[in-house]
Amino acid sequence: MQDSDNKYLLFYISRTLYAIGFSDVRLIIAAEKTQPLPDFPDYAEGTLVNGGKTYTIIDLRKRFGCAHRRKDEHECIILLDSEKLLGLHCDSISGFVEVQPEDIQPPPDINEQVNARFISGSFLNEGKTVCIISPELVIRPDDEAKFNEVQADG
Repeated sequence: MQDSDNKYLLFYISRTLYAIGFSDVRLIIAAEKTQPLPDFPDYAEGTLVNGGKTYTIIDLRKRFGCAHRRKDEHECIILLDSEKLLGLHCDSISGFVEVQPEDIQPPPDINEQVNARFISGSFLNEGKTVCIISPELVIRPDDEAKFNEVQADG
């Protein structure tokens, strides 16, 4: 049996390929309308109920500062298997890949702040660098309290 810690889900945001650990993924669903959250950061798309649980959905396109685009049928939401009930709205899913720990490099030095904030490492996939996203770090520290309130109410 293969170790799920070595598996990563590959997904696109604005034609850039990213990865998230397979063990962080609970479920992948088609993008659907969310319930808006008043007085929340613009990257918090809203809430979505799935399996009796209320998830706060993060629009990764907005969070990463990418241009707005027209919605399409490839968009999906990655529901995370974590203490915080979060979902990550992405442009599309590419698939899964197994990466050996020795093949994971430190985060690329793109920008000190982005580097430290979202990305835990990188690896090569078909000759292209793929950045591994740390889902628990997608929320800005100063927004943490608002997200925790939704979790307590949900």
